Amino acid sequence: MRKAFNKKVLMALAIIGIVSIVFAVSIFADTSVNNFYNQSQEFINNATPTITVPSVWAELKPIASILMGIGLVVLVCVGSILGVKYMTSGADEKANVKQKLIWYCVAAALIVGATGIFNIVVDVASLLEK
Repeated sequence: MRKAFNKKVLMALAIIGIVSIVFAVSIFADTSVNNFYNQSQEFINNATPTITVPSVWAELKPIASILMGIGLVVLVCVGSILGVKYMTSGADEKANVKQKLIWYCVAAALIVGATGIFNIVVDVASLLEK
């Protein structure tokens, strides 16, 4: 059964390979280096910078606010669940909840810190642009 399947797969791959060789298409592209260089220089010379820090900030600020809101809601929910588990658990289970609280604090610091770092980077970039 397995050998028959392997033979069918090999046969299909061989047929695909033969068909791709027979129907190969020639490519007639201009490969001169000077033409490519001239076209690239023309593109660079015609380009105008349209991306500025305030425009990027205006686009990213709503997204950052939404993500921060979602992160804070999740933090509050998880914190509430861990608090209830801590209050209702026994001595051994409290130790497990305390270990989870350490990771909860790390996650909270990352979520709040990421927003702070993002704001600092945007402020520094806007100062450098002026």
